[in-house]
Amino acid sequence: MDKKPDNADIGQQVFDWYDAKWNLRTPFSKKKPLTSDTSLSTGKYPWLWEDGLEIMEEYFELFNVDSSGFNFMKYWPQEISVTSAVIAWLCPWGKRKKYQEPEALTIAMLMESARAGKWVDG
Repeated sequence: MDKKPDNADIGQQVFDWYDAKWNLRTPFSKKKPLTSDTSLSTGKYPWLWEDGLEIMEEYFELFNVDSSGFNFMKYWPQEISVTSAVIAWLCPWGKRKKYQEPEALTIAMLMESARAGKWVDG
């Protein structure tokens, strides 16, 4: 984007950016239906931790949103991998991390925060 969009249509620009850049079809599937309630971190098609980080970094920079109130770990609390599962199994019960369910980070939250110019927590 060459210039900062005005507040009237910044929400639509966030939606269009996400749809064009991140909601892509794959060789094995069609584009997923996208609404403002679509979650990036939960539901049927959540993003992996690394992809979520890339999306959010680009979003904050592109739409000039202050990220100081954003808690990434709330939406992508941890990755479960074979290595981390084995390590967790070897740890004593008192030292094991409990699985934390991610909260939904929706397109509507991105749109609302872009309008506000700062992260607005759901």
